[in-house]
Amino acid sequence: MSFARLTRPDAIAMGAALVLLLVMALDWYGTVQGDEARRIEKLAQPQGALGGEVERKVKEDARFAAQSQEKNAWQADGAIDRIILIALLATIGAAIYAAFLRAAGRRFEPPLTPSALTAVLAAVTGVLVAYRLVQEPGFDAATTIKAGLPLALVALGVIALAARAAMGAEEDGSAWSEPAAASAEPEPAA
Repeated sequence: MSFARLTRPDAIAMGAALVLLLVMALDWYGTVQGDEARRIEKLAQPQGALGGEVERKVKEDARFAAQSQEKNAWQADGAIDRIILIALLATIGAAIYAAFLRAAGRRFEPPLTPSALTAVLAAVTGVLVAYRLVQEPGFDAATTIKAGLPLALVALGVIALAARAAMGAEEDGSAWSEPAAASAEPEPAA
């Protein structure tokens, strides 16, 4: 196995999949009350030992209140959120699996390749995440979108485009470099 066999799109898809795994831990949703608690937490500036005790308690309570109102991809508990979580994990796994298969030198006949599966999974998951961006969990007026959700959508787009480019390289044969000696042999004369 050699990672030198990876094409640029394979490496980009694998890197974006690892970024997506990290993005899943960021906050995706919050509430208006949680945002207000974060604002109070930032405004509270405890000073002094005994004099800052009340401010420290306010800051701590605000932090706990905000954390209870924020959810990431792992914490969202709706049925569609569980489906999205499974689709995200499948996309990440497919991108990493495709890269490892390419590094191992495994070949597949297009159009049914690991890169094609990754592209389709990323596109479908992107549609699900975009749906969740528009249709937020809970009451739309009370729910706020945090940075994790749009970043996940961007990472899924990168995975889908890179996997599609890797699939194109498989279709035209440029995904596998042939040894120079085998291609330099002259054709026998008839």
